[in-house]
Amino acid sequence: MNTNPSPTPAPQRSHHTAWQFLASPKILAIGDALLLFTAFLLAYTTRYSWQLGPSLSEFQFTPLDAYWVVGALFIPVTMISFVGLGRYQPNRGTSPLEDTGRISLGVLIGTAAIIVVFFVFRPVFFSRLMFLYLGGYAIALATLWIVSRRVGLGLLRRAGYDNQRILIVGDGVVAKFLMQQLAASPSLGNRVLGYLEPEVNPHEASFGRFQKLGQLTDLETVISSKQVDEVYVALPSSTQHSLEPIINRCKSQGVEFRVVPDLLETQFGRMDIHPIAGIPLVTLREIEISGFRRIQKRSLDILISLLALAVSVPFWACIALAIRLDSKGSIFFQQTRIGLGGRSFGLFKFRSMIQDAEHRKQELFDSAEHPLLFKSPEDFRRTRVGRLLRRFSLDELPQLINVLRGDMSLVGPRAQVPAEVAQYDTLAQHRLQVLPGLTGLWQVSGRSDLRFEEMVMLDAYYVTNWSLGLDLRILLQTIPTVLSGRGAY
Repeated sequence: MNTNPSPTPAPQRSHHTAWQFLASPKILAIGDALLLFTAFLLAYTTRYSWQLGPSLSEFQFTPLDAYWVVGALFIPVTMISFVGLGRYQPNRGTSPLEDTGRISLGVLIGTAAIIVVFFVFRPVFFSRLMFLYLGGYAIALATLWIVSRRVGLGLLRRAGYDNQRILIVGDGVVAKFLMQQLAASPSLGNRVLGYLEPEVNPHEASFGRFQKLGQLTDLETVISSKQVDEVYVALPSSTQHSLEPIINRCKSQGVEFRVVPDLLETQFGRMDIHPIAGIPLVTLREIEISGFRRIQKRSLDILISLLALAVSVPFWACIALAIRLDSKGSIFFQQTRIGLGGRSFGLFKFRSMIQDAEHRKQELFDSAEHPLLFKSPEDFRRTRVGRLLRRFSLDELPQLINVLRGDMSLVGPRAQVPAEVAQYDTLAQHRLQVLPGLTGLWQVSGRSDLRFEEMVMLDAYYVTNWSLGLDLRILLQTIPTVLSGRGAY
């Protein structure tokens, strides 16, 4: 007699199926096919109806019927190229630049195919400009499709539709960084429910805004009660023996799972891997930005700061006048902050608060909040103009002077006051190994909506993974972050 309990059926989860269908690769592919066909018609119209380019004689005019074979070849070849390049893989984290690169390469392959075929066989006269217009229109329309689709899906996901309910298994550095990055972009629809710790830790009730939902033994219960869609397992190598039962539980519950490989959490972000004869050798990087790396970073700071000053200086007079008319006090505000190596400097800002704001800080302070990150969306000390300045980070424009003076960098950890730095733990001390920044990972990942623990982790990651490309990516991401005003107060 079989005494084993029958397997628990996978719970039915409430999905917004209509919205999921709109976000599916099928709709993306259908849109691509329609736009490629539109590009074909526009290319023909541009060359033969509008006659953009060298004039065509009567004998050189080719009717549309003769070009149908072009569309019949171009569209499927390009679509197949898109498939091969991974354009239709269900990946919410793909950047617009990656998508644009895949589109451009796929269109190039499709255009090359029709050029080869028609210039080899050439049954009738074909215009070379027609092929150029076809490629250009295809890339432009497909890129426009990317942008409009992302904006539309982003709005739907921010409203709560087509969200993936994600549970993290693990409470180490990698697990916490993963939670923060998943939650950093609400438009991607990754909703982090919380995390499970592999071992009991009574000293940690939560991590920042992320709730601890229990221990590893509670996995099955949490999956059912929270209607989890995906489980991300981020456990250190010492607990990898738990992986198989986790996978089996996810399968039995009908939940997708992803496994994050152990990245030596104690040396988070400091590894370089150099294979020799197929054997991976791990080397720990130096985290100091020195030598040529320092020259690169400083050159970028000076160049962009000078350009930003040249563009923004005309607005300084308007901001100064608005501050002066709105409230009493100076136009600029200077405060002592701690920078590279623990050295203090005077940080410049446009004044966004009442004149005696520092003396009235204690009136707003809530002991329940983390004392190392004091910012409140209900701060009564802000002036009317100050609220607008802070929303779009215009109060920080004078920090470009700090960047040119070498007190700060364009990108880096948030500069904090001496009283906060005095309470830093070992991990937070990493922030003092580079110049503080006008922007940083903390800003493009949530700004003041972040808890102090999350901000420290982002800054530690930045310090140990710095590159010129990372700085440029953060600077580009800062623009939409500032314009959205999310997390600014």
